Amino acid sequence: MKRIAPLITFCLLVFFNTQTSYANFFQNLEIFRPKNTIRNIAYGPDTLQKLDVYLPKSNHSNLKNQKLAPILMIVHGGAWRIGDKSHQGLIRPKAAYWNQRGWVVISVNYRLVPKVTVQQQTQDIADALSYVQKNASHWQADNHKIVIMGHSAGAHLVTLLSTHPDWISNFPQPWKATIALDSAVYDLETLMSRPHAQFYDRVFGASKENWRLVSPKVQLKHSLPAFLAVCSTIRPDQPCIQAHSFIEQAKALGTTTAYLPLPLSHAEINRNLGQNNDYTRQVNQFMQQHLK
Repeated sequence: MKRIAPLITFCLLVFFNTQTSYANFFQNLEIFRPKNTIRNIAYGPDTLQKLDVYLPKSNHSNLKNQKLAPILMIVHGGAWRIGDKSHQGLIRPKAAYWNQRGWVVISVNYRLVPKVTVQQQTQDIADALSYVQKNASHWQADNHKIVIMGHSAGAHLVTLLSTHPDWISNFPQPWKATIALDSAVYDLETLMSRPHAQFYDRVFGASKENWRLVSPKVQLKHSLPAFLAVCSTIRPDQPCIQAHSFIEQAKALGTTTAYLPLPLSHAEINRNLGQNNDYTRQVNQFMQQHLK
């Protein structure tokens, strides 16, 4: 027993010195990995320019004659400065729900402020979408049937991308629909000209010209892919006011739109989607309607 104790101590020291949590340790073991998940596919050279692909069971079985799956691409939030594609509140319920319905679900990481600008983040999302479109056949998916979805800062980025800013290079091919989950940044100029949270200053700076470049309201000049705005009616900053105004502006330009205000918190709008509730069913109905 005396000989075994030092060995156990050594093993524990090695384990903890890796700075790997129990959760990450077990997640990295092959026997605990979901068999239908392909992780950390690079769409660019930076370590954060990676995506995870969650495959429905039928697509993972490599059947040659099966129908190509639609794709749901998800962009995480985190105030443009933090966040991760594998956050369980973001991805687990959504991947489970839409995988069961035959969708390929893709979760995207992107570079973060302050190392890059919001424009560069939007370019990352454009590049990730282009990569998905070019490689959809590898996952037995249909590159013509893509819906993009973002929460919070991610909702701002997918909305901004959908307006097709002229500063985006190598713009992706058209996609079917965009879903913005509780963005509070549709009209950035108005937001920044009123009392606001300090983190917005750290993200967007003081340049009014920059505000215009990354303001979806300013960049909206033509019709969008079908657009669903989900917003919280209980947040003190009242994001539904901006969301509704943007929806009306997009509709006037010929966009097919939907507006879904909900008595849920900002966090609940994210983590409740994919659960067994009317909210999820309404979002799913919107997605199905616009696959044709």
